[in-house]
Order: sequence, then structure tokens, then C-alpha cells
Amino acid sequence: MIFKRAKKNSPTVPLTVTLPQIKQAVRQFEEDMPAPINRTALIMEDKSIDLSRLKRYLGGVPEQKFYMSRETFEIFEESDKLVPYYLDLVQSAVDNYISDTGKLPLVEDAWLPEVHYRLLATERYLKETPPFPLYITEEEMMLTHRPEYFES
Repeated sequence: MIFKRAKKNSPTVPLTVTLPQIKQAVRQFEEDMPAPINRTALIMEDKSIDLSRLKRYLGGVPEQKFYMSRETFEIFEESDKLVPYYLDLVQSAVDNYISDTGKLPLVEDAWLPEVHYRLLATERYLKETPPFPLYITEEEMMLTHRPEYFES
């Protein structure tokens, strides 16, 4: 099959994709890359995903932005772009706290395993407090912002 090259001045139709499509493209990218390269290679400084590198899986470069946590690999839409920033910031603080003390930095008497921001800040592990709670999961002590994760 022969494809015609688009003229330079011809208008292009913006590509719109869904979060599941982005997640699938990221998984495919990781599967296709040689061993030392993983999905974190797609994360730019602002936590956005370099969608131009997913062009072959998506059929073009989407008009919207998506973001990924370097620590948890979770992918977010533009409306939740602060979540990966805070996940990475707090995950690092939690990991360091556990490494230094052997304890989990949890809010006492909380129904869910909520990260104790004040404790981490007081002990100088955390410089900035997220505007929403984060929780420590039993899966490798990774964080989540979703309280529904703990529902049975």
C-alpha cells in the first residue's frame, strides 16, 4: 500500500485519544524497547508523556496531554496532572523515611493507611504538602491517591 505524503500547508485533523488507548500505547512502547529502556523514558520534566514517541502506536500525535508518575507508572489525563507530581514527591519521601526509621509514616487512628504529611515535613523528608491525601498500599509500599483501592 502506498501512502501519499500530506502537503505541508494542508490542515491536519487533530487526533483525540482516550486514557485506555494511551495506556495501551505505553505498554506496547515498553514491550518493543530493548531491555534497559522502560516506560519512564517517555516522561518529560513536567511529568507529561512525550506523545511524539507513541505516534506509531496511536496513528499520530494526540492534541491532549497525558501525565505519568515515574514512581508508580500510573497515567493521568490533563485534569489530574498534579497527581503524578505529588505521587513522585511523596513516594520518595516515604521510601526514605522507611529506609531511615523502619516505620511507615501513617496518620494514627486513620481508617485508611494515609500518609502522615506533617510527620514527613517535620522530619524534613517532605518539602511540599499535596492538596489531597495519599495512601500506602501493601504492594511494595507504593502510593495511591484512590481511597477506593482499599474497598473489598
